[in-house]
Amino acid sequence: MHVRSIMTALVATTLTLTVGTTLVTSPAHAAGGSRTLSGPATGDADVYLTYVGCADLLGNAAAPASRINLGPYAAPLGRRSLGLVPTAAGSASGPYASFDSLAGLDSSVAVAATGGSSGVSWVMAVSRQSPAGTAWRGRAAVSAPAGSWTTVSSSALTYDWALVDLASGATVDRVGSATPAQFAADHGDGPGFAVTGFGCDGKAFNLDAVRASGSTFDFEGVSLSTSVAAGRQQVKPDEEVELTGRVTDGSGRLTGDPLVLESRSPGGQWAPVGKPVLASRDGVARVVVPVAETTEFRWHRPESQYADEGWSDVVTVTVDKPQETPPGDQQTQQQDGQQQQQPEQQQPSETSAP
Repeated sequence: MHVRSIMTALVATTLTLTVGTTLVTSPAHAAGGSRTLSGPATGDADVYLTYVGCADLLGNAAAPASRINLGPYAAPLGRRSLGLVPTAAGSASGPYASFDSLAGLDSSVAVAATGGSSGVSWVMAVSRQSPAGTAWRGRAAVSAPAGSWTTVSSSALTYDWALVDLASGATVDRVGSATPAQFAADHGDGPGFAVTGFGCDGKAFNLDAVRASGSTFDFEGVSLSTSVAAGRQQVKPDEEVELTGRVTDGSGRLTGDPLVLESRSPGGQWAPVGKPVLASRDGVARVVVPVAETTEFRWHRPESQYADEGWSDVVTVTVDKPQETPPGDQQTQQQDGQQQQQPEQQQPSETSAP
C-alpha cells in the first residue's frame, strides 16, 4: 500500500500561478457522500493521502508504510482504520484536500496513536489580493494524545500565515496568525489546498473518518473470497482425502491467509478439524484427512487485521457403504451351508426273497 506524493499538486499549482493566473475558478470535486476504502488510495483527485515536510512544505519528505488494521481503540467509523508508519521523523502524512473557498475550508481527520503523535497542517491559498506568482501559506502545529481518537479540523486551527514566492519558495511577507475564515476576511477569499498530517516525531499512528469537499472516507478491510476443493469426492470407509483451500482478493490474487477446516455429517453441527492450516509457498492450504462416513467439509477464514471472517462453499465426500445381504438371502445361505455339512446316511441294500 502506498501513499501518494503531493509534489504533482505542488508543481501544478506553482506553474499555474507563476505564469500570472489565479485559481479563481472552482476546482472540480468528485461527488460527495460516504465511501469505504480498503487502502490509502481514494480514487479522488481532490482528496487523497499524501506526505509533506514538517518544517517546510516544499522540503524533502519520505513516504510512510501503510496497512489496514482493527482499531486501535474504537474506530470512529466501522471497525478498522488506516495505520501509517513513518520511515523517519520529519515527515507528516495525512489527507490532502483542495478547496474553492478558504473561508469555507471544511477538511478534518480523526487520528489515534497509542504512543501519541505530533504533526502539522499546511494551507496554500490564492486570493485576488495576492500578487501574481505568490500565494498565502499557513502553518499550524497539531498533536494527538495517546488513549483515544482525536479529530483535527482545519477550520478550527490557528495558522501562522506568510506570503510566499511560488517559484523559489521564499517568504515575501509574514502577516500574523488567524483561522482560515479570519484570514480570508482580512486578506481575501480564494481557492487552494490543505494538508493535515502526523508522524513528525516518527511515531506510528492511525487515520480514519477523513472528511473534505463534502465526502467522507472510511478505511475498512479488504474483501476476500475462500474456495474449497477435494481430491476425491467418493471413497471407501477410512480412506484419506486431500482438501485444499484458496483465499483470493478482488483481483484474484492468492493471499495465503490461514484457514481452519470444518466438517459435519450432512445436516449436523459444524466443528473444526485440527489446528489452523498455513498456506504453502504457492498460497494454497492443504490437509489430508481420513473419512469414515459421508461428510461435508468447508474452510473457515478467521477474522484478521485487514479482513472480516468468511467461509467457503461446502464440498461433500461420500463414503461407499459395503453391500449388505438381505435377511432372507442370509437364512437361505445358512441352510444351504448346513445341508452341505451333514454326512450322507447309508441306505439298506435290497435282498431277494428266499
